[in-house]
Formats: sequence, structure tokens, C-alpha cells
Amino acid sequence: MDASPKVPTRINFQYVVLSLILLAFLDSLFTDIGIRQNHIQEANPIMKGLYDKSVIGFYAFKISLPLFLLSFLSKIQTKKYLKVLLSFTVLLYIFVICLHLFWISLAINT
Repeated sequence: MDASPKVPTRINFQYVVLSLILLAFLDSLFTDIGIRQNHIQEANPIMKGLYDKSVIGFYAFKISLPLFLLSFLSKIQTKKYLKVLLSFTVLLYIFVICLHLFWISLAINT
């Protein structure tokens, strides 16, 4: 018999989504810095158009997506596949942050 306390899955989802919010902010910040310093270009045409129209709108949109997800997930029953998908999304965002760190290191060394 397992005597360890069970943590509700919903809390785990919230931590994952909060991680997504932080990663979305870092992605927005690093992208903004890279564009302003002419080190990178926004590859996503939709986000490029939004960035060109409003940098604040760019940040708001990027950060609002995980907030919307957190709101949505708090209203539904958690499923294992959602946890897998969210974990995959976090890994993709971590990869994007690593790409940002790579170009930042290149920019510093030139």
C-alpha cells in the first residue's frame, strides 16, 4: 500500500502552464531584443506582423496564450494526454529559449 500523499493533477497542470507563461515571456523578451539589435528576424509571419504593428501587443499576445490555457484547463477534467501535450510544449519552448541563448552568445562574441 502506497502511503505517499497524492498531489492533484490539476496543480501539476498549473505548474506546467506557469512554466509556459515564463517561457513565453522569455521568448518574447529575447525575440524583441534580437529584433531591435538586428541579430534575428521573427520567423512566424503572423507574429512578425503583430510585432511590426505593436511591440506591446506582441508581448501581450504571446503571454496571453498560456494564460488562456491556464483558464481553460482549470475548467476541464484533466487527462493524461493533456499532460503529455503540455510537457511537449514546454520542451519545445525550452528549445526555442536555447536557440535564443545561442544567438545571444554569437552576438556577444562578435
